[in-house]
Amino acid sequence: MGKKSKTNGSPAGAGGGTQDSPFAVLAALSGLPTELPVANVAPEIPGTREPARTKTRVRLVLRRETKHRGGKAVIIVAGLGAPAGFDLHDTEELARQLKHQLGCGGTVEEHGEDREIVLQGDQAGKVAELLRARGFRVDGVTS
Repeated sequence: MGKKSKTNGSPAGAGGGTQDSPFAVLAALSGLPTELPVANVAPEIPGTREPARTKTRVRLVLRRETKHRGGKAVIIVAGLGAPAGFDLHDTEELARQLKHQLGCGGTVEEHGEDREIVLQGDQAGKVAELLRARGFRVDGVTS
């Protein structure tokens, strides 16, 4: 049994010409315009967009809990439900940003219409500072 002969990868009978090359087609397209087409966008009518919701009046309450958690402390941010004007996406996005900035774990828990963010660790001061920087009114344990 001898070695199999190596081929150069070109199909049999190709002859090495450019007619089988996929780039030969691209060379024929050299006369295309180089500018991008402009999209037709309808002008925005003033006053039709929903105004950005201001969250300065939203009151959030911080609680520190250790019960049923193996002695570990968690900070609970309450008051983020439908009555406060938050949908589930807003609450989950706020929780994701807080977890990232604090470097801790956490989750969003729902209790009827109210939602709470549960953040791991005893970081009430940092949580209160971050929420105030976002324009929230923070009550409860803040130190």
